[in-house]
Amino acid sequence: MRLTSAVGQCRHIARCRSLQQRNAMSISGRIAASPYGLSFGMRKFHNSAAVRSKPTGSLGVNPGNLQEPSDASHKIFSEFGFAFDIDGVLYQGRNRVEGAEKVLKMIRSNGIRYVFLTNGGGVSENKKADTLQTRLQLSKHDDLIRGRMILSHTPMSAWDESIKNEGTVLITGSHPEQARQLALQYGFKRVVTPGDILAACRDVYPFELNKTWLHGDHVPLPDGKRMLKLEDPYTTDIPKDALKIDQIFVWNDPRDWSVDTQIIHDLLISHKGYFGTISRKNGVTSLPNNGWQQDGQPGLWVSNMDLLWKADYPLNRFGTGAFMEALKGLWSTTTDGMNLQFNALGKPSNHTYKYAHDRLLKYYHDMACDRGEAEHDITKCHPLRRVYMIGDNPESDIRGANDFNPDDGTEWISILVRTGVWRQTAMESEPRYKPAVIVDDVVDAVVWALNNEGVKASREWLLSALSHTKGYIKLPELEVEQSRGVSSESEISYPSKAEAAVAKL
Repeated sequence: MRLTSAVGQCRHIARCRSLQQRNAMSISGRIAASPYGLSFGMRKFHNSAAVRSKPTGSLGVNPGNLQEPSDASHKIFSEFGFAFDIDGVLYQGRNRVEGAEKVLKMIRSNGIRYVFLTNGGGVSENKKADTLQTRLQLSKHDDLIRGRMILSHTPMSAWDESIKNEGTVLITGSHPEQARQLALQYGFKRVVTPGDILAACRDVYPFELNKTWLHGDHVPLPDGKRMLKLEDPYTTDIPKDALKIDQIFVWNDPRDWSVDTQIIHDLLISHKGYFGTISRKNGVTSLPNNGWQQDGQPGLWVSNMDLLWKADYPLNRFGTGAFMEALKGLWSTTTDGMNLQFNALGKPSNHTYKYAHDRLLKYYHDMACDRGEAEHDITKCHPLRRVYMIGDNPESDIRGANDFNPDDGTEWISILVRTGVWRQTAMESEPRYKPAVIVDDVVDAVVWALNNEGVKASREWLLSALSHTKGYIKLPELEVEQSRGVSSESEISYPSKAEAAVAKL
C-alpha cells in the first residue's frame, strides 16, 4: 500500500543539504555510536545508567547578563526541533504538568520547530488541540497548539486518493460514529461502522443490546449493498449487491470488545471480505500461514498498540493494545495457533515517525501558509540536525525514536520523563528501551536538550517570563559555535523572511 507524504522532494532536498553539512565536519569531531544503538551528534549525552533529575551543565542565569537575540542563536534554534507526547508528558489525566505551558511558550517564541506526537485519537486534530489548550490553561489567542497535532491515525489522511475513493472500510473505536465522520473528513468515501452492520442484519450479534448502546447510530450500507445470509457460506458465487469490506480500521480504545471482535473475526475468515462467507483456503497447510488471511480478506489497520496509558486513576489503564492482545488471543485459539496479521500505526511505528519528520521539515513553510503569508510548495523544506522526542512510555515513545533513522541523516534523540507510564521499581530499575536521558518532567527535558544544543539554559530561566516574552526575546549566553561542528552559513538553508516572521525568528 502506497502512502503519500513529503518524503519525495522534501527528503531529497534535506538529504542533499544534510550531506553537505556532514562533509564539512571533520571526521575526528564525530562521536561514536551509543551502546544503545543511537548515533548522537557533536555534544556528549548522558545515558540512562546515570539517571539525573537535572541535566548536567544546567546553569543558573542572571537575568541582567542575558544577551539579545543574535544570528547565531537564530541559526541554532532553526536547526533542531521537538516532538512531544501529550498524556503523561504535558498533562496527567486532566491536570497539566507544572511548567508545561511555559515550555511551549518558550519554544514558540524562539521559533523552534515542534509537533505533538500522540497515540491518542478518535477525535479530530483540531478537537484534540482544543482539549490540550484547555488543559494547559492557555488563552484562545495563544498560537501554540493548532496545526501541530499528530494523532495516531493522522498519517492515514495522507493516503493515496485511489485508496480513499475505491473500496469500503469498516471502522470502530471508542466512538465509532465520530471515527466515521473523521474518516470522511480524511477523504474516505465509503465508511461502515459495526452499528451499520447490526442495523442491516441483527443476527450477526445474537445477544441483547443496551438501550444506550454504543453502536446505536447507524446509516444505510453504501451503494445499496446488503448483508448476505447464504445457505452455503463457502460459496464463491457472490451476488453483486453483497457488502464487501476492503480495509478494517481500529481507531483508539474500542469500548464494545464483544461486538467488535465478532465482526472483525468474521471478516478475517471470509472470502475476499464478503460478510457471511468463509474462505476455502482457511486451514490449508500447504499455503502460507496455513491459508489464514490468504484469500483477499481486508487489511487490518490499528491506530496504536499502547497496552497502557496514564489517566487520573493511580494505576495505568488498558489501551488499544489490550484490545489487540485479546483479538490476537482469540485468533490464535480459533486458527490453531496462527499469528494474526495486521498493520500498526502510531508510535513506535516507522510510518508515524516518518510522517512527523516530514511535518517538521515543512514546519516553517506550513506555518506561513496557514497565515496566508506564503503559497503552498511541497519543496519548501528546511533540514534538521536533531529532533528530541519527549515521552513517558518506553514501549512507544522511546522505542520509536531509537529505531527511527530518517534518510536525511537527522538524529532523533529520546528523552524519558517520570510523570507518566514508566516508574522506576525494584523489578524494573531501567526501562526496556533505553532513552538518552531520564528526567523528572518536560521542563527538565527541554532544558537538557537546550544545553545539548549549546544554550546554557536552566529550569529557572525557562520558567521565567524572560524565556518567552512576546515580541522581544532575551536568551542565555550561547556556547562557542565551533564546539557544535556547525558548517558554514552558505551550506545551510534557513527560513525565508516571511516564514521567519511567522515563526518569530
